[in-house]
Amino acid sequence: MLHRNLKHYLILIILIQSFSVIVYGQNFIPEPRVGITSVFVDNKIYYMGGANPTKAPSEQDPESDIFYLNVNPDDKENFLSWVDLKVKLTQLNGHAANVGGINQDSIFVIGGVHLDGKDNINYLFKFDTKTLELSTPLIQGKAPPTRVSQKAVSYEGKIYLYGGRTYTPPGSALIYVDQFDILDTINLNWQVGSMVNSPGALSGYTATLFNGVIYYIGGRSGLNTFSPMTNIYQYDIVGDKWTLKKATIADIDAVPGSRGAHTAILFDDKIYVYGGSYFNADTAYEIPAKETFIMLDPVTLVWSIPPYNSTNVPKLAYHTASIKGALMILVFGLHKDLPDTADQSNNSTYYFYLSQQIIGWDSEPLGVNPTKPTTSVVTKPPDTPTETATPSPQNTLSKTVIVGVSVGSVLVVLTIFVACSLAYKRIKRNQTKALRESSYPDAQGAFNGVDLQISPDGDKHSSTYLQQYPPVYQQFAPQQPQHLVTRMSSPPIQQN
Repeated sequence: MLHRNLKHYLILIILIQSFSVIVYGQNFIPEPRVGITSVFVDNKIYYMGGANPTKAPSEQDPESDIFYLNVNPDDKENFLSWVDLKVKLTQLNGHAANVGGINQDSIFVIGGVHLDGKDNINYLFKFDTKTLELSTPLIQGKAPPTRVSQKAVSYEGKIYLYGGRTYTPPGSALIYVDQFDILDTINLNWQVGSMVNSPGALSGYTATLFNGVIYYIGGRSGLNTFSPMTNIYQYDIVGDKWTLKKATIADIDAVPGSRGAHTAILFDDKIYVYGGSYFNADTAYEIPAKETFIMLDPVTLVWSIPPYNSTNVPKLAYHTASIKGALMILVFGLHKDLPDTADQSNNSTYYFYLSQQIIGWDSEPLGVNPTKPTTSVVTKPPDTPTETATPSPQNTLSKTVIVGVSVGSVLVVLTIFVACSLAYKRIKRNQTKALRESSYPDAQGAFNGVDLQISPDGDKHSSTYLQQYPPVYQQFAPQQPQHLVTRMSSPPIQQN
C-alpha cells in the first residue's frame, strides 16, 4: 500500500512541476529564423512564422508556431523570457503582420509563402492575444494577390500594405507588385489606397509611422535596382496622398548605402535603421549594407550616424527589430558579413540602449546558458543624467534553479510523510488484507505503465548575463510603442 500511495503522489508532483515549466516557457528556445514577423502588443513581442535557414524545405516544420518575448519590466521573474503559446498555424514565411481589431489586441497575419504548395491562396489569419484564439476571418471586398516582402503599418484600426512581390521559385523571374491595399480590421473589408506619386513597384523596404505619415525607406524595384536612401517616400494617411522627399547627409564621409532586408524603429522622434544587405550585377552574393546603424530625422530629413559603440556590431539582414521604451531588440535573421558558404544564422538576441549618449549594446545567445556568453559583450557607458536608475532585479538562473529545487524538495518530503502516515494507519487496520495482497507479484514497480517525459530546466532570457548590466532595466521611459520590421524568406538573391 505504501508504494501505491507514494506512486500517486510522486506522479502528481512531477506532472505539476512539468506543467509549471511549460506554462512559464522556461524550456522554450526559438530556432534561428528568417521570414518571421514580430508585433508588439501589451508588453509582449509576438513572433510567428518563419523558416529555419539551416534546414531544407523538406525539413521545415509543416506548422508555424506563435510565441512571445516578455518585455514587461515590472514582471521581474519573467522579464526578457521566451514563452511558447502552443498555438499552431500553417507554415508560412515572408508574410506581413500587425495589430488591429476594435481593441487593438488582435494580430492579423497576411500573405507569405506556404509549404503546402498553395502559394496563390490568400491566407489571412487573426490571432487574439487575449484568448489565444486563431481564426480565419471573412473579409469583404476583393482580396489582393498574396505576396512577400511587404510591410504592414497599423493606424486607427486599418493596416496599410504596400508593394511587395509575388513569390516565385528560385531561378524564376521576379514579379514585383505595384499596388496599395488597406485592410479595415474593424469592419473587416478590403480598401485601396492612392497610387498617385507612389514609389511604384517596391519590396524589401521599411515603413515607419510618424505623426500620421508613413515613411518608406530603401528596398528595391528590380533584381539589381535598389532605391537610394536619399529617396524618402511619404504617405499622408488622412490625405491619402504620396510625396517624394529628398534626404540629405550630415557627414559626407558616412553616406548610408542602399539596402533591403533592413529594419526601422521610431524612438524619440527619430527613425533608426539597422542592417540590411545589398548586391548588384557585379556581386556574386549579398554584402552588408554600408553603414550598419543610421538615423533619419523625419522633420529635417537629414541622415546621420548615431553615436554608438560599433565594435563587433552584428551586420544583420532579414532580422526583426522592436522597441520598448529606449530598448531596441534585434533577433533572428542572417549575419551577412559571413561567407555564403558558412552558416549565417543569427543565434543571438541583441539589445541596444538608445537613450545613452553613446549607444551601447549587449547580446545573449539563444539556448545557451546566459552565464557563459559566446559573443563579446560591449561595455556600455554610464546612463545619461536624465535617467532614473532602477535597481537590477535578483532574478538569475541560479536563483530560479535553487528556488525550484527547494520547493520541489519540500513537496517531496511532505508527500512522503503524508503517504507514510496514511500507509501506516491502513496497515494497522488491514494487516490481513495487506498480507494477502503482498502475495501477488508486482512486476512493474511503483511507476507501472507511466511514461513520464520531464523537460529539463530551460533557457531564461532575463538571467545573470543581462543582469550584470542594470541599464537594460532603465530603458523604459514613457514612449509611444512603435514596432516595424523587415524580414524575407526566399533564397538570398531573390530576397527583399
